[in-house]
Amino acid sequence: MPGWITFIKPLPLTGNDVITLRRDVHLALDIILEHLPRQPPAGYNGIKVPATASVKNCADTTGKSLLVFRIYLSGATTKQRYDVVCANCQKREGKRRGTPGLIDFKTDSDMIQPKNGKIRVEFVFCCYPKDHRLGDTEYL
Repeated sequence: MPGWITFIKPLPLTGNDVITLRRDVHLALDIILEHLPRQPPAGYNGIKVPATASVKNCADTTGKSLLVFRIYLSGATTKQRYDVVCANCQKREGKRRGTPGLIDFKTDSDMIQPKNGKIRVEFVFCCYPKDHRLGDTEYL
């Protein structure tokens, strides 16, 4: 992982880089903007995450310099990119929150501002790779 990003939770098993994926487990990353290899001259004001089901508000980003944050998932076996939840998870998640995405960011606003020089990004996966039935059991 690059030096500007730190995996906070859940912690992988000892001696392993793999985490156990569950729908109810929040994943958390700390991003240290000052350690980014390239920045605008005045630095970034924060990070913009996609407006997912749990993102409650859209922030006014006028005049702000934001790093756009995206997570792309591929199957560990097939290397196929996953963009949407499977049909079963769409039925389950859609009952609670409208059209679900593969990743749900857990934040009040789509713009996350730094605190103590770090930005904490929290999210959950809404669908397991095995649910797609394409031969994958893990995401990359």
